[in-house]
Amino acid sequence: MAKRTRERIYIVPRWPGIGFAFVVLLIFAIGFAFVGSRELTHILGISLVVAGLVALIQSNDNVRGLEIIGCRAVPTPAGEVPVLEVSVRNSAVRERIGLHVRRAIPWRKAWRLQPAGAWLPMLEPGQTLVARLPLDAVTRGVYAIPRLWVCSVMPFGLCFAWKDFGLEGSYFVYPKPRGVSLEERNLGSDGDLQGAGAGGDDVSGHRPYEAGDPLSRMDWRVFARTGKMVVRTLDEGGSGDVVLRWRDTAFLDDPEARLEQLSGWMTQCVREGRPFLLDLSPHRGEIAGRNLASCQEALATFPGGAA
Repeated sequence: MAKRTRERIYIVPRWPGIGFAFVVLLIFAIGFAFVGSRELTHILGISLVVAGLVALIQSNDNVRGLEIIGCRAVPTPAGEVPVLEVSVRNSAVRERIGLHVRRAIPWRKAWRLQPAGAWLPMLEPGQTLVARLPLDAVTRGVYAIPRLWVCSVMPFGLCFAWKDFGLEGSYFVYPKPRGVSLEERNLGSDGDLQGAGAGGDDVSGHRPYEAGDPLSRMDWRVFARTGKMVVRTLDEGGSGDVVLRWRDTAFLDDPEARLEQLSGWMTQCVREGRPFLLDLSPHRGEIAGRNLASCQEALATFPGGAA
């Protein structure tokens, strides 16, 4: 028989809970100081103690059975606020109310927390809802998904209860799109960045085939000769894709500005519905623009300071 895993739930009193405990102690103190009112104060004090225990139990139960079953963040440009989409499921047999999803903090500070984070007013039994949790704006790069709490101060606001979730995974922030347009550099029509308009077999090299690469870019002669699947690093002609190359940003001195320019050109292509290829040679091979997330991730993980 499989051993049942025990849920780990944390709970601490909040300011109202501390004030409630002080009132209970004060009532008992009055009972001891004034003999004539001892019986009444003891009955009142014991009733409040029972009410406090009920509130403690209810606060604990309100986060029992909650699970985070998924967490993702869409690629975000630098300087904007990344948003985690957190899927929370209620596997308990009763509804859960007044929930928050937030980033974890040192537990010693939890007692003074106010409700914060993404708000889930109610989760029915077996229901899964997605909470959108904003994070801090950061520079480009790859970041680990932080530890998360599903927490609540319900039903009476006397206690703060939470469950801690350590999640695997990461999200990335790509360079902020900005710079000049393709037209301002005479690129993307009949210029240097247009794969279809140049004509001929303008091939600078090869790289291993990756899932998602167009088969039209496969070099079948190399395959027939060596058995290796490789693709041309420059367009052979006829695809109509705008090729966004790292070397075409050489008019900028700052590597970060060059990445932002590539990001700006990508954004322009997406906005105008123009198919494109991102070529980061010699630092990285070519990526098909239909895999937009892959292109954005490549810019986010580009080596810092590369020229």
